[in-house]
Amino acid sequence: MDNLQELHRDIIDANRDLSSLIRLARAIPETPAHSFDDWEKTLRSIEKQVSEEILRVAVVGSVKSGKSTFTNSLFQGDYLKRGAGIITSIVTRVRCGDALKATLYFKSWEEVNDDIDRALALLPPVDPAPGNGRLDIRDGADRSIIEQTLDALGPEALHADGFRNANSVLLSSYMKGYGRVEAIVSSDTLVRRFEGDEFSAHLEFVSEDARAVYLNDVQLEINSGTIERGIEIADCQGCDSPNPLHLAMIQDY
Repeated sequence: MDNLQELHRDIIDANRDLSSLIRLARAIPETPAHSFDDWEKTLRSIEKQVSEEILRVAVVGSVKSGKSTFTNSLFQGDYLKRGAGIITSIVTRVRCGDALKATLYFKSWEEVNDDIDRALALLPPVDPAPGNGRLDIRDGADRSIIEQTLDALGPEALHADGFRNANSVLLSSYMKGYGRVEAIVSSDTLVRRFEGDEFSAHLEFVSEDARAVYLNDVQLEINSGTIERGIEIADCQGCDSPNPLHLAMIQDY
């Protein structure tokens, strides 16, 4: 236990040293403001996870290998959606809780537009973006630019080495899901909870890529099963899913 606590302290200290270096790098003249956003987000996540003292177990396997069924069996109920085809679209964290509750953490519009900006930068350009060069998916004209970009992509841009291009998949998912989440996403990160009899309502957001792409995180709390507190089970997407974003999420977890 002492060795584990010492390791935790070492990781937190190193994490904070890196955060200080990033703050210094941000102060360098003419450095783009968002250059280190991903680094800072990762470092915040590391510190949070190390500090929580949660044992995390990822349930990983190929598509339709019974991952959700297995996780359901651990909690002795039908809490995670099962069915034909690819059902799980986001890593779903499950813990023992006092009551049945699903907590969904939605991305803000700023986070969505940041994703789109990065994806477009790695795809062949079509028309220049208006104004300051940054697109906003809430703007109809900007959505048209994204659609034109996707329509203009050739086979070599959509697929590489037999895999779908992650950037085109991301943009397509955002476009397909926009109308379904438009009224939910806010300018700030939105947390939405489904409790008790409403618990199953969360399934429509986590079982379809077009909705799941607008989520940062999902946590379920279940008041049954054999899992002790302090243990988290992550029901993951299929590691051989044709959607490259799925494997990236598994690796991130």
